[in-house]
Amino acid sequence: MLIDSIAVTPSFIMNSISMLATFLLAATDEPGFIEALLTNIMLWGRVALGIGLVIFVHELGHFVAAKSFGVKCEKFYVGFDVPIKIGPIKFPRTLGKFTYGETEYGIGIIPLGGYVKMLGQDDDPRKLEEENKRITVDSDAVDQPTLDPRSFPAKPVWQRMIIISAGVVVNVITGVLFAALAFGFGVTYSPAIVGGVTPGGPAWQAGIEPGGKVISIGSLQDDKMHFREMRMEILTQGFEKPDQPLDVAIQYDDGVRNFQLLPESVPQNTDYRMIGVAIPESVTLDKSTYARPESIAAEVLTDADAGATITAFNGTPIDESSIVPGTNFFDYLYTHPSESIELTLMRADNSETKVTLPPQTAKSIGIRYAVGPVVALVKGGPAERAGMKIGDVIESVDDNKSIDAYSLPTQLVGRDRPVTLIVRRGPDDAPEQVSIEITPVRSPQTLSPTAVLSGDIGINVLGFAYKPMPVVAAVSAAPAGATDEAGMEPLQLGDKLQEVRLVIEDSELPQWLQDERYEPVLTAMREGQEFSSSTSLNTFIDTLQYLPIGAKVEVKATRGADGKIISSMLAVQQDDRYVFDRGLVFPPREAVHKAESIGDALSLGLREGQRRLQDVVRFLKMLPQGRIGLKHVGGPLAIVGMAKSEAERGISPQLMFLTMLSMNLAILNFLPIPALDGGHMMFLLYELIVGKRANEQLEFRLTIAGLLSLLALMVVVFANDLFRALN
Repeated sequence: MLIDSIAVTPSFIMNSISMLATFLLAATDEPGFIEALLTNIMLWGRVALGIGLVIFVHELGHFVAAKSFGVKCEKFYVGFDVPIKIGPIKFPRTLGKFTYGETEYGIGIIPLGGYVKMLGQDDDPRKLEEENKRITVDSDAVDQPTLDPRSFPAKPVWQRMIIISAGVVVNVITGVLFAALAFGFGVTYSPAIVGGVTPGGPAWQAGIEPGGKVISIGSLQDDKMHFREMRMEILTQGFEKPDQPLDVAIQYDDGVRNFQLLPESVPQNTDYRMIGVAIPESVTLDKSTYARPESIAAEVLTDADAGATITAFNGTPIDESSIVPGTNFFDYLYTHPSESIELTLMRADNSETKVTLPPQTAKSIGIRYAVGPVVALVKGGPAERAGMKIGDVIESVDDNKSIDAYSLPTQLVGRDRPVTLIVRRGPDDAPEQVSIEITPVRSPQTLSPTAVLSGDIGINVLGFAYKPMPVVAAVSAAPAGATDEAGMEPLQLGDKLQEVRLVIEDSELPQWLQDERYEPVLTAMREGQEFSSSTSLNTFIDTLQYLPIGAKVEVKATRGADGKIISSMLAVQQDDRYVFDRGLVFPPREAVHKAESIGDALSLGLREGQRRLQDVVRFLKMLPQGRIGLKHVGGPLAIVGMAKSEAERGISPQLMFLTMLSMNLAILNFLPIPALDGGHMMFLLYELIVGKRANEQLEFRLTIAGLLSLLALMVVVFANDLFRALN
């Protein structure tokens, strides 16, 4: 029996969904519901078919090779037909089976792999002796018993090696063909283009400007690099060599620039690394959600503007021939928050219109936040040249001491003349005040300086980034509905916020906010969010922009040296501070990589297959070195989730996913673990070199160990899947 393990083959889902569909269709006459249900049935059917196909072709490789050498194949199964009994309940072993010729074909009830059962070959150690008796023709022979010529053990070693390796070979071939077919249809992808650099990140500190195309990073070189590929290279390199800088080559309109970047940990997950490069946004508005509800953009734009392309702003045309056409537009948007912007739109019906976006005032809970220390400087940038140092705390700007963390960037991002800062430097018990004059330099700001991708606030033209602190710098509102009996107190200057909690009923939410897309954020806010490295103040400020005016937020803070804990109830209100994005919603910029010929498709498919094989090999090398933990290993639920996500995007993404799955199955099944193809191959190599089969008792013990190892691994990956699902 050739047991080939994979995370999941959800063929059983089809049967369950079909029965559920019949019941629900009979229970409702709503067309929208029926349409959605049928769409989901089709989607899950594609998922099951795709994953099942990968298993099927693997087993087909074994089957065809075995039949070619005259081996009798007794069973061909996708899934395992093991008996399952829980108390008095006995489950069927299969979802369906039939016999054709000498072989029984079927779909097993356990969707974790598949197998081909050949005469004389069984991975169940308990059946070893029984199987040997079945294939022995002349048990009285003195030297060597005569074996059934159609049994697997009776075949020469080289034939058995071909049979064992055939499944892996077919998976590699079909993986390449899946990718080739995907490129034949055309693969939609986000190009590895620098749409923006996150404030304070490695790319920002290196002075990398938006508008360039990444053509080389680490060991990956590709002039049509996908953003996903670039991100994967950064993550993998971060696991392999966390302290080693990455070589990065970026092509701009004026030539190629080379950088060395040391990836830094992602605040939400310190195991992962990033360089702080954001996907470029398109200048075409999103077709469904083109504006954030209750924003300036939502007031100005109409449904006729959905999917419209911005062709000019304030009379300045957008250059479609540049690597990133929207660079100048986004730079203007994020550096002129207090000015109106006139947009020229080319609508989906090819009609042209002009709209004016006034400035967008922010929502707040009536407090201002302290400016924290400088955390990053652009290497060789204006702030560093002027003498600013990491740890400096800005106390005044051009003699103005009334500054706060989120009003400061609106004053500085579009600065075109020198600015004088007074900073506090040194230890708290003996600080000194230093005057610094910084002359701005041209540096595109294509991400909001308060981007939630980073917990910092960056001023590109001045070349420094600082940390906004959850410390009260000013109070402009009294508590909302607070009473002495409720134990609430007004916030005071210097109070340090520890936790915020949204207090609102579902009935108080506007209709648009009841959409399931916002449910995770609302749930987290209702449960309470503590400020930490993974939950920044920037995230909270951004979330406030989605809440209705009047919504109450309970704030817990500490006060004074003794850390007294106080609570205050504040209401969301309109502020006089400006926000940067004005509610415009743009999808990521995308391109289509389509093969120009069959030869080109096969070449691209081969390249994709090689990359996915390399990914698996690199991962397996890091696992025993302890550079990557088992918590990063996905199991059946993770694979099904990924398969569903890719299938929803279309046929090409699903085919690319099947390429990745095929290569994973090929490599993992060829690991030297008894009960897998690789374990069988190790025994056959021994037999080929020594000239006789390995000791049966040794094979028995190693097979038991292999099965227990696989069982333990399956428990771990299942636990990982459940942990992710619960979190």
